[in-house]
Amino acid sequence: MSGDPWENYAYTALIVFCFLLKNDKILLIRRANEPYKGEITVPGGRKRRGESLKEACVREMLEETGYILKKVEFAGILHAYRQAGPGQYNSIEYLSNYFVCRDFEGELKASEEGELLWVNVEESLALPGIHPFYVRLLPDILKGEFPVEISVPL
Repeated sequence: MSGDPWENYAYTALIVFCFLLKNDKILLIRRANEPYKGEITVPGGRKRRGESLKEACVREMLEETGYILKKVEFAGILHAYRQAGPGQYNSIEYLSNYFVCRDFEGELKASEEGELLWVNVEESLALPGIHPFYVRLLPDILKGEFPVEISVPL
């Protein structure tokens, strides 16, 4: 690492998402804000400095849905990256950490993050506006073959 220039390293944003499942339904959000404004995916957001990934997931779900997660299971990682273009210092990388929760309490409440939708799991894959990462991850999430690990260019 000594002498290795900083340009060889990417800024990495840590993101958490949660597949909140109840019977044959999943909670999704039609995002009101960028990134992916208007697209549908599972709720989540950025990890704050000092939080564990699980703590970030629990906080984000409470903020975005009103639900208190009781048992959260780590399900996998999706690594998305974009190489630096001309004149850019670094590439950009997102490390999205996925969790699954089937044990939660509270009442669903609206947030500024987007419209919340309880959707049949099978039907969710064909929703107009469903995010391609969700479509790619859901089959492995449902099989419970954790951890899932995927790397894709943006």
